Amino acid sequence: MALAPFPDGGPSSLAVVPEQTPPFLLSPTVDIPPPCPNSEPPENPLRRLLVPEEEWEFEVTAFYRGRQVFQQTVFCPRGLRLVASEAGDGTLSGQPIILPDPGLWLTDRGVLGYVRRVLSCLGRGLALCRAGQRLWARRLGHCHTYWALGEELLPDSSHGPSGEVPKDEEGDVFDLRPFVSDLIAFLEGSRHSPRYTLWFCMGEPWPQDQPWTKKLVMVKVVPTCLRALLDMARSEGASSLENTVDLHISNSYPLSLTSEQYKAYLQDLVEDMDF
Repeated sequence: MALAPFPDGGPSSLAVVPEQTPPFLLSPTVDIPPPCPNSEPPENPLRRLLVPEEEWEFEVTAFYRGRQVFQQTVFCPRGLRLVASEAGDGTLSGQPIILPDPGLWLTDRGVLGYVRRVLSCLGRGLALCRAGQRLWARRLGHCHTYWALGEELLPDSSHGPSGEVPKDEEGDVFDLRPFVSDLIAFLEGSRHSPRYTLWFCMGEPWPQDQPWTKKLVMVKVVPTCLRALLDMARSEGASSLENTVDLHISNSYPLSLTSEQYKAYLQDLVEDMDF
């Protein structure tokens, strides 16, 4: 406090002068720093599976009368086309995947002739392409083709095909949403393992209730990103430790996730997809 004399010059006395607020003190509303905004949640790395610009990797395997004659793993920016020769329409989209000459693999002349006939009817090919969360197929030649989802090691011969590939129009053959939903259930203890392997039977009816190895031309297509997702779920189990997965899409990098993180990302991914 400060001391000051009475203004009338009377006897000396003390008077209290009110203290002044120092100029550097700010009002309470200014002096208190604003609260920090909530940090943005981390981006779900699995959403890259839906980005059109991201290329999925496909593993293509061909069988003539049950014998594996070809396997190739490719990134296909505009899809792929299964063809019998290099000659083709250059205006068509999709990377040509050339099935091998059966003469290099088959010795039975009768079977060899039938396989060559099937391949000759492929024409401009069997096209497979991705659009967002779905894969579609289209037949561009005269060769009737049936398809089904099955296990990697063998197609499901106990049931009929999922459908016939339509000619000159797109037909859905895979939807990522039910696969991810089944994957979440698998993580929660379901014994049903989600399927992701596409099998195509060319030139003949689907091998229902008979050995698929008797069919002339069978082609298996595996989106390797889906195989990686299932392998990740199998390795998780009840462990809370981090596991690493490579999505096998263009510009991908290994992801280290705990079981809880992986499940949360899958649930978030389902919400982003159409029914």
